[in-house]
Amino acid sequence: MKIGLITIGAELLNGARTDTNAAWIGREVIGAGGAIDWHMTVNDEKSAIQSALDVVPNSIDVVLCTGGLGPTHDDITSSVLYDYFGAKAEFDEPYWELLTKKFAARGHIIPDVNRNQAIKPNIGEVIPNPIGSARGLHFSNELYHLFAMPGVPAEMKSMMTNTILPWIESRSTSKMQVAVMRTTGIMESVLYEKIEVILNDYPQISVAFLPRFTGVDIRLTSPDEVTINRLVDQISPVIQKYHFGGDGVELEEVVGRLLIENRKTIATAESCTGGLIGDRLTNVSGSSLYYKGGIVAYSNGVKEKAIGVKRETLDSVGSVSEATALEMAKGIRNKLNADIGLSTTGIAGPKGGTKEKPVGLVYVAISYDRGEKAYRFSFTPYRKTNKLMTSQAALNITRIHILNGL
Repeated sequence: MKIGLITIGAELLNGARTDTNAAWIGREVIGAGGAIDWHMTVNDEKSAIQSALDVVPNSIDVVLCTGGLGPTHDDITSSVLYDYFGAKAEFDEPYWELLTKKFAARGHIIPDVNRNQAIKPNIGEVIPNPIGSARGLHFSNELYHLFAMPGVPAEMKSMMTNTILPWIESRSTSKMQVAVMRTTGIMESVLYEKIEVILNDYPQISVAFLPRFTGVDIRLTSPDEVTINRLVDQISPVIQKYHFGGDGVELEEVVGRLLIENRKTIATAESCTGGLIGDRLTNVSGSSLYYKGGIVAYSNGVKEKAIGVKRETLDSVGSVSEATALEMAKGIRNKLNADIGLSTTGIAGPKGGTKEKPVGLVYVAISYDRGEKAYRFSFTPYRKTNKLMTSQAALNITRIHILNGL
């Protein structure tokens, strides 16, 4: 099924917000038997939206539209669609009463401006919004079906998952199977070289490499699930060191599962990552079973007094060094009585680097009962990127050590 996508909002055109909705929708429709064949981003103006609807290619079966369904003055999508599809607005009193009760349950009085969210068309259908107040719309004409959704990502995803994707799947003539292999710690080009020979034996499978700062996803697409599974089985042992999970799985989830399975606990001592590793670990439900806690040891004084890094170590080799990272990992493990101590120290940038220790230099260390080890990395000139990449490297080091039996 060929799908068109219209994303609405001035913030998408002027760069104030990244259009993550389009990327998510593009990935998800594949599994339902669809593919984005046309995409247009337009301003939240009546003429712009109408013009986009007028130029939808004849080959498109379904148009998905996001943005402009909220209560504010620039949320005009519904009124434009009513005019375009010849619908008349009706006030939905039962839905207004439901919204009023929802607001009251949260201790709020619903503003009058929200009344437009209780409007429904006399033709077409409304799409339920389980987590918000603005319902979606479903219209059709002789050319295509159109589904309109709010631009709020969580609300859009809920409507897509509960209503629209099942609708597409039920009407698609070809069902595509998708497998995603998530990797980290390896560049796209190196990853491709490792599995190129295997991929050449499967020309019927579409392969996409999707790089991120934290790793590369391999997306495999084919109507034949058996063939995809066979390819995954062949690739997996070749990239075992880097492959940590499938679609939607985050590295911290995998590390948490391994810690539980091996009955291990972990504690963190973070300098350059500023607590990001602890944040990621505790984003996983049930992390209290294995995460003892952590210390953000940003200054040398905290490294020394709170964790136990030797003053002579800091004076001789500095805070950004293999020795300091090792003492941080061992110190936090002993201090919080954990099975694993994990530490980070580095120069996040953009300032603070020297010729000997440039911006992006990072040490990650791990300490456990049978030993300890430090790893040196050279990342980017960019602070937030370095923090994210360091946290990913630290979690992957932990994953590998657990798999190897610590």
